[in-house]
Amino acid sequence: MPIGRISLSLFVTFMSLAVQSHGADGPWRLTEALGLPEGFSISGTQRTRAETLSNNVRLGSSKNDEVVTFQTLLNTSYQKDSFGFQVEFIDARQALADYDSLTGADAVNTLDILQANISYRFGSSNNSRVKVGRLTADYGSRRLVSRHRFGNSINAFDGIEYQRRGKSGYELRLLASQPVRRLPSNRIEARTNDRESDKSSSAQQFYAAFLTLPDVMERTSLDLFALAMRESDSAEVNTRNRDHETLGFRLLRAPAVEKYNFELESVYQNGSRRASTSPFDRIDLDHEAYYQYAMLGYSLPGLSRTRVMLEYSYASGDKNPFDTNSESYDSLFGVTTFEFGPTGLYGVLDRHNISTPGVRVVTYPKTGVELMLSYRHFWLAEARDSLGRTGRQDASGRTDNYVGQHLEARVRWDVMPGNLRIESGGAWLHTENLADENTLYAYAAATFTF
Repeated sequence: MPIGRISLSLFVTFMSLAVQSHGADGPWRLTEALGLPEGFSISGTQRTRAETLSNNVRLGSSKNDEVVTFQTLLNTSYQKDSFGFQVEFIDARQALADYDSLTGADAVNTLDILQANISYRFGSSNNSRVKVGRLTADYGSRRLVSRHRFGNSINAFDGIEYQRRGKSGYELRLLASQPVRRLPSNRIEARTNDRESDKSSSAQQFYAAFLTLPDVMERTSLDLFALAMRESDSAEVNTRNRDHETLGFRLLRAPAVEKYNFELESVYQNGSRRASTSPFDRIDLDHEAYYQYAMLGYSLPGLSRTRVMLEYSYASGDKNPFDTNSESYDSLFGVTTFEFGPTGLYGVLDRHNISTPGVRVVTYPKTGVELMLSYRHFWLAEARDSLGRTGRQDASGRTDNYVGQHLEARVRWDVMPGNLRIESGGAWLHTENLADENTLYAYAAATFTF
């Protein structure tokens, strides 16, 4: 049976159960419906999303494309006293993508294990936890370590994580891991939804430490973090041989009605890397890069809880593609959707070689409905480096740094709060200089949580 019919059948089945059960007692949950013994839990989501793209600015792919993606997550867990275990399955597939579409392992991960770990809590009030196995994680702003939400496939790590929450409210998280490679990596095999078990390798090692301190100022928390990436080519894995550290901090003031809030994040990278993953590339480049983010927001009075935010993002780029230095910022395992628009078929911009001011408005016109509008202008941080994920570059640096503007809109409607959300959105990108295109992208999705 085609995957679209399977996903639709699951969606209709769970929706029928939810409609019958949803009411004053809250959303329908599979754990309660099955009457599982205490400590056991089964939950999940099923999302179907249709996307369309015209006048694609990214090189090496269809000018116009459509895709329907299906993502099903099933999370099983058990917790008794201090001991726990978790196994989460993912089935992420696609239909309709063109033969030369960029759709690949970022959208397809056919029936695999996303998480499989055991955990143990200890300390006063069980405020410390160790988790061992395969796991996913969101750290800090999610600009460096994240579990994808918009993306159809999801980052995972094989390793060990330590987490501690102090009495004063601080949180410390430590991670030693091997990033999981989503397979198959071949785009042709991915587009046909071929199945291959995801793997990690000692050729790629990733370490992270995040400390969050609450109330360093009024309504303001402070994140301090240090990360290290260690790579070396092996017989199975070709890498960029990244050997660099990432250090940074983030100040975040929470929003409040008729008050200003802000976010400041500053990141510095230093070490070495290579220009490509080719096994014939043996030149180690000296790597030094930066990322800066600043946001100032204000929350208006009224039931709509409207917030207006002025934003600025800067990520360094490579000054000279022909020397032995690398200044192009590496966002590691971070996501870009909440800052630069949807990924999927769109995914034009990322956190490297970019300077972009913008304005964002979020409002809630009625219960369960969220509207978001974002507008940005973009410049290259360095004229000789490439633009985002487009593959477009003028290595001579003669092209003007200004590359265009971007308008994004999104609406979310919780039709059945806790069970069914409908979401739709789109983006318009007008590019200049490196390209001259008016790119249009739109999507519509339904997500059922059970």
